[in-house]
Amino acid sequence: MLQSLLLFSQIILILSARVSSQKKEPTCQDTDGYNVCHYKGILVEVTQRRFEDRLSISDLDLLAIREDAFKNLTATHLYLNQNNRISVLKRGSFRGLPKLERLHLDDNVVSLSENLFAELGHLQSLSLIFNRINSIPKDSFAGLSSLMWLYLGQNDIPAIEAESFSNLNPGLLYLWLNNNKIAHVAPGSFAGLTELNRLHLDYNQLESLPSGAFRGLSKLEDLFLNNNQITSISEALLRDLVGLKRLYLQRNEISTLAPGTFQGLLQLEQLRLDGNKLSRIAVGTFVGLSKLEDLNLSDNNIHTIDNGAFADVVELRILHLSGNNVTEIDKKISGLPSEVTVIQAL
Repeated sequence: MLQSLLLFSQIILILSARVSSQKKEPTCQDTDGYNVCHYKGILVEVTQRRFEDRLSISDLDLLAIREDAFKNLTATHLYLNQNNRISVLKRGSFRGLPKLERLHLDDNVVSLSENLFAELGHLQSLSLIFNRINSIPKDSFAGLSSLMWLYLGQNDIPAIEAESFSNLNPGLLYLWLNNNKIAHVAPGSFAGLTELNRLHLDYNQLESLPSGAFRGLSKLEDLFLNNNQITSISEALLRDLVGLKRLYLQRNEISTLAPGTFQGLLQLEQLRLDGNKLSRIAVGTFVGLSKLEDLNLSDNNIHTIDNGAFADVVELRILHLSGNNVTEIDKKISGLPSEVTVIQAL
């Protein structure tokens, strides 16, 4: 009898062990030539079955990526941005992706940390849109020596600090920081990004910007500052932007422009100031803008345009003035080129 009970107990233990073992087995599936294994919301292993340069891991409700989960893959594009909730990542989470060029982590809950992406030396594009990011710690993007596109829009970032982009590739070309909660930009924040071509700071909560905010950005061509609450713009703020071609300042709270504000922007071709609170255009407001072709001043409170106010914009081709209190403008008296098109009505 005792022997039978012992045998029965052993059988129960064996069966329990098997059930326990089965419960710990990850779920695996074939995804575009890759075998993707996950367990309880954790991506545990990804191996390659055949050559594919694109890997999309979606609809798994992932919460984390284990270190060394990727087993020396040849993928150049990795998409983790559909129906996942990834919040746990470490530097080793991206080890095993030596050829990766594009990484999409949109719509997750990723928090930035020091050297998080340092394993991805060949990465050219990193997208972190809609991640609820609320800070950029020092060296978050260190090691990304090939990065050219960085998307950080649609997050909760409140400020850009002096070391937010420390050790980021100086060759970065495009940076999106739109639709955040940015109210402060420290002087020199972008100074290391000497090749930057386009910077998006639109749809934030900026009221002012310090002198030196754009230090080092001599090659910037497009600057988006629209849809903030900016009250004033100074020559000192803009003096570093010697290569700027397009400046977007529409939908702010700018009420006055001092003569010479834009005098350092010798390459500027388009200037948008529509939707502000300007009431007067004084002589010298646009001095230095000898290459300006498109000027938008619509939807302000402009009622006075000084004689010769537009004498400096000799290449101007189109002037938007609709939505103001100016009923008629004499091109000759105001200094406008004779061939300019003036739009005063919708």
